[in-house]
Amino acid sequence: MKNQKGTTLIEVLIAMLIVATGVLGHAKMQIRSMNVAQQANFSQIANTALLDLSQRMRANSGVVTSFTMNNLASGNSISSSKDCASESCTNSEFATYEVSEWFAHLKINLPSPRFSVGKSGDLYTLTLIWDAAKTGAGSGVCNTSTANSHQCVSMEVWV
Repeated sequence: MKNQKGTTLIEVLIAMLIVATGVLGHAKMQIRSMNVAQQANFSQIANTALLDLSQRMRANSGVVTSFTMNNLASGNSISSSKDCASESCTNSEFATYEVSEWFAHLKINLPSPRFSVGKSGDLYTLTLIWDAAKTGAGSGVCNTSTANSHQCVSMEVWV
């Protein structure tokens, strides 16, 4: 055999396979990192939204009992029949107006949100569920055990 100089085709293919494996591994880590960052953003939005709703309730403590409502089963938007910013409203109408305004903003920033406001004495429990996997299918149940899950956050507020 003669002295060989340079690389063979087999060596080049093996080197390309090793580099390709590394690049694909890096790409997979990037995708996972972006998904985790998006889920963290959704959690931040949900926490901020519940804080906003609790502040609306506290600011309107005279009508706070009218805030007990939910759309967990249907996921439908809450609609107000009156614009309480410009017309006179009853306590119930005002609470519905506040929640409908809050929920309309929330739907823009969170995938398939659903919420509930429950009352036990002076303690209100605010719960928010969203479609963390972005499947487009909302759910009234929080399920964190699967990848296609619906995440949730709850807050208790004394009013």
